[in-house]
Amino acid sequence: MTYPLLNDQAINSVLDFPSVMHVLDEALADLSQGQASIHARQRSACTDVKLSTMGAIWASRHVAGTKIYPTVGGQFSFLMTLFDTRQNKPLAVMAANELTRYRTAAMTALIARKAALPLPRKLALFGCGLQGKSQLEALIGQFKFEEIAIVDPNVDQGWCNMIADKTGSHVHYCDSNGAVHDAEIIVTATRSKQAVFDGNLVKPGALISAIGTSAPDGSELDDVLLQRARKVIVEWKPQSLLEAGEVVHGLRNGSLTPDKITDLTELYAANASWRDAAEDIIVFKTVGIGLADLATALLAYQRITSS
Repeated sequence: MTYPLLNDQAINSVLDFPSVMHVLDEALADLSQGQASIHARQRSACTDVKLSTMGAIWASRHVAGTKIYPTVGGQFSFLMTLFDTRQNKPLAVMAANELTRYRTAAMTALIARKAALPLPRKLALFGCGLQGKSQLEALIGQFKFEEIAIVDPNVDQGWCNMIADKTGSHVHYCDSNGAVHDAEIIVTATRSKQAVFDGNLVKPGALISAIGTSAPDGSELDDVLLQRARKVIVEWKPQSLLEAGEVVHGLRNGSLTPDKITDLTELYAANASWRDAAEDIIVFKTVGIGLADLATALLAYQRITSS
């Protein structure tokens, strides 16, 4: 039996954020109807090495898959396996660094399309590494911002100039207070285990997407913001209630109550609303789910093998 080994370069060449948003939307809709299921992340550790796996079954598309990755010195290396469930055979082994980058940023943009206020004027981005830049790329494909405030002391001014030329936005480095002021969308893409801005400064109606950590011992958001938030959206409660530091910490200290938390299964089944009022502050806390990896892997595989 032979099957392809697809590298990150090939995967990057066939993916784009709008297409990944679309396939995620389809997969989440099927999840809400029982046509997909999620294999929760499993972690093992020995000395200074961690090994994690996560995956999903997408029954209506007849595929299943797992992503496996070691964490060594705080660095990740991702690999994805993809299976055809009709024939019960492997389809491909895929490098998954680019898959992870695309699905994470596309998920933020997808939720922003559904939960953010229309025509947001200002974006605040905390963290301008590989994932932070991907978050911005996905969002500027969906919204036309007048201002993009970057909070990262190592931000590349040349990159900021390139984004400004591409979008017509005022793109600039900013401190945390100035960035949050009047921002309708705030994205935190840092590795901080402590809050990166003051929740008192968030304007009514803002959407905050916190993506920096999938561990329960850290939080990029403070208790004030969790108290002010009308709704906290997570991907999938069975995983998020264990892994999402903001949620774990907030529930433990009382700054967050269970009635505020809803997940994408409930939202796609129309058992909860994305936004109830224009002044509601909404938090989207993502830790990553295997179904997002599987859907993105399937899209890449189909495009590569059909070309």
